[in-house]
Amino acid sequence: MKILFIGPKFGNSYLLFKTFKKKYKNIEMLDTKNILPYPKISIKIFYHISPYIFEKYINNKILNKIKKKYDLIFIKSGEIIGKKLILKLKKISKKIVFFCNDNPFVKRDKNRWKLFFASAKYYDVIAYQDLSRIKLAKKFRLKNSLLVIPPYDSEIHKKHKITLKDKVKHKNQVIFIGTWFPDRGFFFKRLIDQDIPIKIYGSRWDKDPQYEKIKSHISLGHIYEKNYSKLIQSSKIAICLFSKQNMDTITARSIEIPAIGTLLCSYKTKAMTSIYKENSEAIFFSDVDECITKCKFYLKNESLANKVAKKGKIKITKKMKVSSSDLIKNILDRI
Repeated sequence: MKILFIGPKFGNSYLLFKTFKKKYKNIEMLDTKNILPYPKISIKIFYHISPYIFEKYINNKILNKIKKKYDLIFIKSGEIIGKKLILKLKKISKKIVFFCNDNPFVKRDKNRWKLFFASAKYYDVIAYQDLSRIKLAKKFRLKNSLLVIPPYDSEIHKKHKITLKDKVKHKNQVIFIGTWFPDRGFFFKRLIDQDIPIKIYGSRWDKDPQYEKIKSHISLGHIYEKNYSKLIQSSKIAICLFSKQNMDTITARSIEIPAIGTLLCSYKTKAMTSIYKENSEAIFFSDVDECITKCKFYLKNESLANKVAKKGKIKITKKMKVSSSDLIKNILDRI
C-alpha cells in the first residue's frame, strides 16, 4: 500500500507516522510543521483574520511536493486542507482520511477551521476522539464520521529506565502536564492553597494573573515524548483536565497516564466512566474540592493508589485495543 502522511513532523503526529512506518514501509511524510511563511506572524493571521489568505500558497507548496499517486492519504493537519486542495488530492489517491484530535466545530480557535469546513464532506473518513464531535458533525450534515478512543504510543507511553539524576529531577507527588487556560489557573491555585504538592508543566502559565504566587509550582515549556512519560511515571498522581471551550470529555492524557502506570485523577465525564471503573482503575472528581479530597486520600494511602494505577494500566494495555496501531487498523477497516 502506498501511503502519504500529511502532518507536522512533531509531537503525537510524528509518533503516529512512525507507527504507520512500522507496518507500511511504502509510506512518505509531507511535513506541515512550517508550511506557512514566517510562521509566528502567519499563524496569527491564519487564526484571527482568514486562512484563505494562505490557501493558494499552501496548495502550491503541498502539490509541488507530490510526484506520484497513492492508495491512501492520511491527514493530520486538516485545518490547512481546503476544498480546492482536497479535490486535487482525490485525483491522486484512492482514499483520503483525516484523524482530527481537536474540535473544529467550536469557536475557541477563531478562524482556524474555515478551510476544513469547505473540504470536510470530501473525506472518506474523519476520525474524532470525542462523542461531542460526532454530534456536532451531524449538525453540519457530515456523514463520514468515525468515533475512536484517543490512542497511546506503546513505545513512548510506558515506564522507562531513568537515571538517579532523573529520579531526583522528575520526582513529584502530584503532577499536571498541559497548557494554561484561565479556568485552570483558578483550579490549581485552589489546590496549592490547600497544600496539595502539585507540580505543573506546560506552556503559557506565565500569563496567569496569579503566576507570581504559584510560579514555584510551575515549570514552563512544552514537554516532549519520553520526558513526558518519565515525569508521569515518577509521580504518584497525574491530574487530567478537559478544555471546556473545546467541549472535551476525553483527551489523549486520559489514556496515556494509565498506560504509563501512574494513578489517573480525572475530571468525571460519561466518556471516562465508560472506560474506567471508578476507584478501581482510575479516580474521578466533579469539582476542585473533590479533587483536593481525592489527592489527599490517595497520597496518604499509597498502596491503594498503586493498586488502582496497576488496574488502570492493565485496562488500557491488556484489555482494550487503543494503541496507535489499533487506531490505524480501526480507521483502515472503516475504509
